[in-house]
Amino acid sequence: MHSVILINPPLTLEDRYGKDMKRFGAVSEPLGLAYIAGYLESLNIPVRILDSQAEGMSIDDVVTAISSGNEKLIGITMLTPAFGVVRALCRQIRMYCPERTIVLGGAHCTVLPERTLKEIPEADIVSIGEGEVTFAEIAQLKDISLLSGIKGICFRADNTLIKTDERQPVQYLDQIPPPARHLLPMGKYHLTASRVSGSGYCPTILVARGCPFSCTFCSRTFGRTFRTHSIGRIVSEIQSLIYTYQISQLNIEADTLTVNKKFIKALCIGLIESGISRRIRWTCESRVDTVDEELLELMHKAGCWQISYGVETGSQRLLDSINKSVSLEQIEQVFRITKRVGISIRGFFMLGLPGETHAESQATIDFAKKLNPLWAQFTVTVPYPGTKMFEYLDQQGKIRTYNWEKYNTWSGWQGSEEIPFVPDGRTVKELRNLQKRALREFYLRPEVVFQFLKHIQSWQDLQKYFVGVMVLLKSKFR
Repeated sequence: MHSVILINPPLTLEDRYGKDMKRFGAVSEPLGLAYIAGYLESLNIPVRILDSQAEGMSIDDVVTAISSGNEKLIGITMLTPAFGVVRALCRQIRMYCPERTIVLGGAHCTVLPERTLKEIPEADIVSIGEGEVTFAEIAQLKDISLLSGIKGICFRADNTLIKTDERQPVQYLDQIPPPARHLLPMGKYHLTASRVSGSGYCPTILVARGCPFSCTFCSRTFGRTFRTHSIGRIVSEIQSLIYTYQISQLNIEADTLTVNKKFIKALCIGLIESGISRRIRWTCESRVDTVDEELLELMHKAGCWQISYGVETGSQRLLDSINKSVSLEQIEQVFRITKRVGISIRGFFMLGLPGETHAESQATIDFAKKLNPLWAQFTVTVPYPGTKMFEYLDQQGKIRTYNWEKYNTWSGWQGSEEIPFVPDGRTVKELRNLQKRALREFYLRPEVVFQFLKHIQSWQDLQKYFVGVMVLLKSKFR
């Protein structure tokens, strides 16, 4: 049995959001690592988590922390934009801790396992898909040379890459213990400014995995089968968060929370009957074609104060091209109903979709203003590996860079000239300016300022609104 250290790599807020927008970015609990740690602890496997993002650590700091411990197995999670920093970290670990075994996991590794090991030769193993059981089996190996018997991995053997049989996702999620939050610096986490109400810590709880939809821009890392924790397990975990961290708000996370109406209704009833709905308010993400007025009223009664909807574009042609399977009319209707029942809205919008014209970009901005959610997020389209969008554009020779660390949806605020994809007839400069202009056009409207003033509940709210306006004004003059 090998002791384990799990690492969230040192990707800074400025790396992710740019210098001006970093103050609005999230530092979220690495729940993937916490779930793995919780499972390892249930098997009495020694484990610790090093969240270098939350701790503000450098690569050198991380290597020093690893060197000071005796863990033989190092697990590092990696999203695509973190590729560069993870590669640099692996090089340093190999240099100063050559006897350790490095396991990489996360969304990027899952869709590109062999390529990841080729591009990061210092890594030994890639975990594919859900990592709890896989990592436990690796840690329990008496001899690391016996890896071929473990499903769901890719590893090196005599200068050859070997990919084992696929591991099926865990069907009954309650088999996985709650995430080991006691191993995390819980006081150092915060969501994006648009996902919190007033002051106070807002943790995230993952209640389901999997998404059955086929949007071309999503890789569905958890698969297409929607799997949930039991209502009792979810209620118990929330009660533990209330007791341990005295929370008054919560982010309830799932790929699409409302896809199974029987589940979401049961969850809402569980929150009401347990009394949780009287103690906390919660936010979530959803799709407009999975809710109706009756469900929204129940969610509001159960404590839901905000829903984030993926609108994506104001062009029906583009909605169809990305397999969103909704209409502009549906979106408008659900926004009206959601507001009517008293739930605030955060809208997600994408700029620079394949085939998008300048007029359609403006139509998206205009549609956002027409819908008028409390918050609107405009991101530059990134065709992430593992998505149908990436596969199509790659086949067409339209991927402009495979420098993975440039796969960032906030590239407009980073000043980068290296953007993975630009629609035909458009330019990098135009897309960068478009992302900033979209935010200015949406937020610097008198009715929006008045709307925010009505929603101020704390000094923190007033401060983030004021700073946001200053950032947008500065971007105009720049």
